[in-house]
Amino acid sequence: SQDVAKAVDNVLSNAHFKKAIAHISGEHDRIIGEVIKITEIPAPPFKEAARAKAFLSMLQESGIKDPTIDDEGNVIWLRKRTGNGPLIVISTHLDTVFPEGTDVKVRREGTKLFAPGVGDASRYLAILLGMIRAMDAADIKTSSDILFVATVGEEALGDLRGVRYLFTKGPY
Repeated sequence: SQDVAKAVDNVLSNAHFKKAIAHISGEHDRIIGEVIKITEIPAPPFKEAARAKAFLSMLQESGIKDPTIDDEGNVIWLRKRTGNGPLIVISTHLDTVFPEGTDVKVRREGTKLFAPGVGDASRYLAILLGMIRAMDAADIKTSSDILFVATVGEEALGDLRGVRYLFTKGPY
């Protein structure tokens, strides 16, 4: 509809949005490096703690204040709003479906990366980091709080335990 097209045009022409996109473009190599770093930390079902700690550290290194790991092992961070909009959750998962002992070393062939999970959770975790940094660099203000979450237990036997915890026992 015309309303949707107008809303999209408003976002695309916004100076803060343009600055965020430029920031992300300038961070391409950093984001690829983060994909590799995250991929090479094994995170089989129920053994995501090392990857969670590394991701928490990467958030802190990105200047994020007060990210935490909840009692289930999810990494969470609340970006405060400037208005009174509803809470928004942006989430991906930390774990992989691969069993313990799987070789997760990344191999590069030109611009392609090869490893178990490199196109799944590790890529989205790196994108989440890049998105947060871009929003901060562009001084993007939101009317809603945004809860960024990296959950455990999404794959296979994990049975969505991180998301279940977030919605049934978590603080939000």
